[in-house]
Amino acid sequence: MESTAYIVPNKYDFTYRFAGVVEIEYNFALNINADPETDTDVINGARKLPNQIRLSVIETDVNRNPGWAAGMLQAMEKLRNARTLCTVVTSMGSWSSMLLSEITATQDEENQFGWAGDLVFMQCLGANGLSPGNMEASTRKTENNSATARNVGTKGPPQTVSGTVFQQIVSRGGGMGSPLIAAQR
Repeated sequence: MESTAYIVPNKYDFTYRFAGVVEIEYNFALNINADPETDTDVINGARKLPNQIRLSVIETDVNRNPGWAAGMLQAMEKLRNARTLCTVVTSMGSWSSMLLSEITATQDEENQFGWAGDLVFMQCLGANGLSPGNMEASTRKTENNSATARNVGTKGPPQTVSGTVFQQIVSRGGGMGSPLIAAQR
């Protein structure tokens, strides 16, 4: 019987199910930069660290085709080498944008026709702390010190430039032939 924990690579329409998952370790953490001088209960310097999930798996050729366990190990290595993002699904939930960062496998007397080991998945986060699947939220510009997204993009008619900004543009080589100056005429 296969385990209920499995992985789904984002690039492929395929699911990897293991012969057994004997342990699942979840690690969800924050990096906290507390300022002890402020003496406050609110920490503004907490940064989300990538989620980590470690699957302790057993893979065997018993009740499967010969070479199945070796093929699974090679498949995991290919996912790691290709840096393929995966979704990790367990009985506790599913986590997307997970990268297989570490594989340890042992073949011993107890499991001569397969292997047992750990697969460590780490969530990929952008500089903003969001995973690639949530990057749309990260591309919205916000004003400094604002928790509300507001469109501060460049769509719309050209803006009139005057005063010192205009003088800076001309002095930096914008000149009368620049697109900005031409839009003002």
